[in-house]
Amino acid sequence: MSLERLFASRFRNLQDIQLDLNPGINFISGKNGSGKTSLLEAAYFLSSGRSFRTLALDPVIRKGSDDCLVRGELKKGQQRWQIGIVRNRNGERDIRINGETCSRASELAEILPTRILGPESVDLLLGPPDPRRRFLNWGLFHVEQGFVELWEAANRCLRQRNQLLREGDSQSRAFKTWSFQLAEHALRIHCAREQYLSDYRPIFKQVVESICQLDEVDISYSRGWPDGVELFQIYENEAQIDEKRGFTQKGFQRADVRITVNGDLATKICSRGELKGIVWSLILAQGELNREQNTLYLIDDLASEFDIVHRRRVGSYLAKTSNQALVTGVDSRILVDCCENEIVTLFHVEHGQILLS
Repeated sequence: MSLERLFASRFRNLQDIQLDLNPGINFISGKNGSGKTSLLEAAYFLSSGRSFRTLALDPVIRKGSDDCLVRGELKKGQQRWQIGIVRNRNGERDIRINGETCSRASELAEILPTRILGPESVDLLLGPPDPRRRFLNWGLFHVEQGFVELWEAANRCLRQRNQLLREGDSQSRAFKTWSFQLAEHALRIHCAREQYLSDYRPIFKQVVESICQLDEVDISYSRGWPDGVELFQIYENEAQIDEKRGFTQKGFQRADVRITVNGDLATKICSRGELKGIVWSLILAQGELNREQNTLYLIDDLASEFDIVHRRRVGSYLAKTSNQALVTGVDSRILVDCCENEIVTLFHVEHGQILLS
């Protein structure tokens, strides 16, 4: 799948824009504040119905406008899609796929899998576990049929159990029923995550060696409750403790991912630059595993993230994959240097207007 054309109107500081994109690498240059990141944001908006920069809608909608519009034309082989989304300041949205109204933003993500890489990406390792769980779930969403339904069912059980805990109702039959169902769903999520990592690990190792030149890098996973113990039994034994705290302490929602280098935690022994390379490898490897669908990579300010050697490694890797990339930077010469002898499309952004260089 590739995004052939991107149109945005009333979106941040961008003028009404239309880009005809290369199915491979597209470089977007321009001064800071010119609208480069807003362009990436519009592409992400098309794939998710939201911004990657803010949860609020007001900053996304151009000042003086009531709503914003993003449209895209996509192609995979002989198949084509037209998707569009309008969102207003009240949070209301209108999503259309080939002219048909769509009620779930997850359908956009199914059609156009998209990943962000930029200055904040390193927080995947340096931050709390929640982004690492989302990292796993993104991969499963795109390769495991039925994962969305399983995820929604598990979270529904978790909400119900937590509600009963807050009400002090941990001895009721309903509480036991929700605990049992939650444990069943959590085990299925764990098995899916474990299988995903088994398939993902060798690809990640290849990518991290290519980009970072690091040996003995590994990824491991903790499921969120102790090994060798059934989760339902834990829920039975720790119901009173959970009730005192008002939430479920163990389960799929407490899982985490660890990256080690030569057996030591990467966050303990690696420089920030090395951690950036590892995180980028983690995300790029997901696209490789998701090869049947292809992934759109939105790469913000590549030059500020890496030195020339690592920039060229990233550029070389992107050129070898079948995935599409939109890559921003201040200096077009630095961007082009990342992909020597490769065919790329170069755009320039100035005061919210897009020019083909």
